[in-house]
Amino acid sequence: MKSSNISFYFVLYVVAVITLFVITMERDDLLRKRDDDIANLIEIYVKPLTLSAYVDTTRYFIEPNESRTGDSIRIRVKADGPIDRDDILFSLVSAVALDGENADVGTTIVGNQKGDGLVVTPPLGPGVYAFTVAGYKRRIIPEGDKVKVLIRDTTYAVEYSPRLAKVDRDTVVLYARVEEGGVTPPQLTLGVEETHSNWVLGTAFSKRVFVSGLEDTRRASFSVSGPGRVEYPAGPESYVTFVWDQPVLGRRDVAITANANRGLGSLDAAKTEFSVQVHPPAFVTNPSDKGYWGIPYVFDGQIVGLNPMDLSVEVSREAQILHTKPVVPADTVLAERSWTSALFRILFRGAEIKRHRVVFSAPPPPQIRWVQQNLDRDGNKFVITAAASDPLGGAVLLSLQSEPSGIAHLDKIRGTSFVISIDLSGRPNAVFLKLTATDKYGGTSASAKQFNIAQ
Repeated sequence: MKSSNISFYFVLYVVAVITLFVITMERDDLLRKRDDDIANLIEIYVKPLTLSAYVDTTRYFIEPNESRTGDSIRIRVKADGPIDRDDILFSLVSAVALDGENADVGTTIVGNQKGDGLVVTPPLGPGVYAFTVAGYKRRIIPEGDKVKVLIRDTTYAVEYSPRLAKVDRDTVVLYARVEEGGVTPPQLTLGVEETHSNWVLGTAFSKRVFVSGLEDTRRASFSVSGPGRVEYPAGPESYVTFVWDQPVLGRRDVAITANANRGLGSLDAAKTEFSVQVHPPAFVTNPSDKGYWGIPYVFDGQIVGLNPMDLSVEVSREAQILHTKPVVPADTVLAERSWTSALFRILFRGAEIKRHRVVFSAPPPPQIRWVQQNLDRDGNKFVITAAASDPLGGAVLLSLQSEPSGIAHLDKIRGTSFVISIDLSGRPNAVFLKLTATDKYGGTSASAKQFNIAQ
């Protein structure tokens, strides 16, 4: 009896060690996958801040018999790189005249205007002025040999990389030329950042149209060829906004023309063109409509043609909201046995554009398949290939029983593909095999088969 107890506890100990080993391997795999997801996210979305001028030299003119410009000098700074630009901090490094002396620019204001920088000075006299502007976007926070990376409302800790050292800062020099009366006034021009945009059905489309050659865009008149309308800014800005309230499917070409109303003929006329491709909202990766209790259900809510940073997913069950998260990285839900379904709502800037419902049920047992058999006469063995996996296609633990006993061996005990070798030295005419698979979710199944062996 004592020997039997010792054997029983030894088996329990071996099972516990194997289970702990499997759990540790799965944990390490999950951690590696998480690190890979974070690294990919940072590579995609943490792009260096780059400042540039929209116009090489902005020109202003002084009315006859005046010593300074009639309005303030306003110069825009183009900011590229970060997805969110509304919190970029802009500051004036220096303001100098062309001769190198400090420019008499009075109180110069540098601020953030919907993601771009804006330099505003009081009216200036004739001359060429250079303004050095610095920008800072707080995303990279050094902490010892690691750095914290801020993406939207989430902080990620990663290994320090010199590539990240300067991605948050940049400077640019802007030039303004102020000319006395009698000089030809500037040409009115219109422009957009991208001449083609992708959009999805169900949300209003808007796009900035930048205006140069006119200090206050509210003085100009605009017309639209195609869908949509033009909205004026509340104050004297250097842009207007194109708005299409109810986009329809397909491609639409838009042309916007403007008149500065200064009585200067062709100098007052400007035009810009762009296109909008409207898509039905479709998932980048089609999610499954079936899930299982106790098994993580992974949902990727990215939508074709839309920036994932503008998207979030709201998960609810029986009209109760469980959480709302960004669509990147993919969301994971673990359903309990009481769940029948869950609803995933995709929100674009807070507005629903698509939904997906998942039905949950008991998970099926592991699947076992006998794939192939082959007689290896040179090796004096009979080789059988089998496959087994959990409901998600993952690895299982496999055990083997044979009759005659002891003549069959597995190449491994964990995986999805297995090779069974049968020793033919005893010249058996047939062999009976039974495979038992156990997955990490507690499911178990067995499959048995007899193989006749031609000697």
